[in-house]
Amino acid sequence: MKINLSHIALSVSAGLLAGCSSTTSPDVSFPEPVVAETRTAQLADATARELAHLARFEPALLEEVGPELRALAMALVVNANMPATEDTSRSDTAVLPPPPTDMAEATSLRHGIHLASYRLLENAQSGWAELQVRHGTVLGDMHARLETTHLDGRGTYLRLKAGPYDNARDAAQACRAIQESDEYCMPVDFSGQPLAE
Repeated sequence: MKINLSHIALSVSAGLLAGCSSTTSPDVSFPEPVVAETRTAQLADATARELAHLARFEPALLEEVGPELRALAMALVVNANMPATEDTSRSDTAVLPPPPTDMAEATSLRHGIHLASYRLLENAQSGWAELQVRHGTVLGDMHARLETTHLDGRGTYLRLKAGPYDNARDAAQACRAIQESDEYCMPVDFSGQPLAE
């Protein structure tokens, strides 16, 4: 008969905790730490809960975002191991290490909108400027990215994307506003390289 030591240790721990709990009031509860009210902290908390659920009940779905998970894990390790600076209020990006290679190539978890495709960088830059003028209310605060794509029999294109949007609903709403002018727009991920403006 095989003895599972971890099962025994868990049973002993549970017994000890049960014995200890009889000396305290059953009304005693410890408040759960509050998540910071920033959008990034709220997103991190929601993502962590969703990932924990998937890890327990639908692990196959995690395989689809494996590269992104590895890139995020690498980024968190890099940031956790950065030396503390005297002035933590500054966000000087010049002192930050470059992102891990996996992260640069991974699909973005943020949402964007695909506005147009170009063959040349110069055309993408001028196209972005024109789109900002025509759709200033939609694109005014957005950033542009270019993603290189290879289409069989047609060659290489630069996909112009705008974003980031917090969720797919916001990206779709932005596209609907642009499509009212009979122009192309499609919600996509916000992958790609920043467009030098």
